[in-house]
Amino acid sequence: MDDNEVRKLLKQLHRALEDKGSITEQDRELLKQLSGDIQHLLAPPRARGGAGNQNTIRQLQLAITRFEASHPDLTATMAQVSKALADMGI
Repeated sequence: MDDNEVRKLLKQLHRALEDKGSITEQDRELLKQLSGDIQHLLAPPRARGGAGNQNTIRQLQLAITRFEASHPDLTATMAQVSKALADMGI
């Protein structure tokens, strides 16, 4: 999977967030921040640096666990993003 596929998944995640009335504003902000962090990971290597990669991946895994029961559709999309990043070596 390449950067474009991950970006498509992120757009899918954003659409799901817009449709979910049951997500708290705090959770919505957390997911928006995570999305921005993932987009930063997809930036050219010179622009992103490497320090935050593991933290972003860890935050993504925590979000997957957090939303697993309450929002399985969001969790599925986040799991696809996580797998795609791993496949890309991130």
